[in-house]
Amino acid sequence: MKRGIVLLLVTMFVTYGLSSYFLVHYKVQKNDTLYSISLNFSVSPSLILDWNPGLTLTSLRVGQEIVIPQPPGYLYTVKKGDTLVIIAKRFFTVASLIRRANNLNSDVIYVGQKLFIPESIIGRAFNNEKFFIWPVYGTISSGFGWRIHPITGKYSFHSGVDIAAPEGTPIFAAESGIVEFAGKNGGYGLMVKIKSSSYEHVYAHLSRIDVYEGQYVKRGQLIGRVGSTGLSTGPHLHFEIRVNQKAVNPMNYLPSRIWVLRKELIGAGGE
Repeated sequence: MKRGIVLLLVTMFVTYGLSSYFLVHYKVQKNDTLYSISLNFSVSPSLILDWNPGLTLTSLRVGQEIVIPQPPGYLYTVKKGDTLVIIAKRFFTVASLIRRANNLNSDVIYVGQKLFIPESIIGRAFNNEKFFIWPVYGTISSGFGWRIHPITGKYSFHSGVDIAAPEGTPIFAAESGIVEFAGKNGGYGLMVKIKSSSYEHVYAHLSRIDVYEGQYVKRGQLIGRVGSTGLSTGPHLHFEIRVNQKAVNPMNYLPSRIWVLRKELIGAGGE
């Protein structure tokens, strides 16, 4: 057995949950990187960042303990007004698959409950009719173009669309590409900018960033969570698409419907 695998076995211990997943508590070893750890556990760096708030590419320290779920997946905290169907739509999947993953006997859930969302079921209901997919499930609260700014009260140009959703709602990469920026950016708050083949796409006002600069992300990969950082009136995602560094109307590039139930999911007990 390779020395690296031996180290993994020696330095980790497992905490079993009540649902169909367990948590590995891994102690960082000398020469570990976020990427090497992700390879050893067959998870994405984004997943590790999401499970370990405050962790960054450069903050790993020898002896530091991080949490890694097996199988790969994410946690969602139930909020007031949530139903299993609504939560499923936020992950672009169906309620029956979440119910099965959490060993639930019914659709009854309660505020504050932690639900495990396996990575394998995420994105089953992405609408792939266009080049881009919707980055978040929510409601359009402000469109592209000139408007009265809700905070400054001034007539100004809105360079994207605002999609209102509860804080903590997952945000997915609308198209594959390289992360060019991930961090704080003035009124944008916590922001991610991804460069794809012909476009740049911007995600702003996040509560959490789950990618790092230079990382390649695939379309549909979770890159962060909805928040209200920066100049914001409430939890939402500000989403921009840029062509040759000029903002264009995202609605011309996004599918006509946000969430699409496919035939193969209906047999799985879809909504």
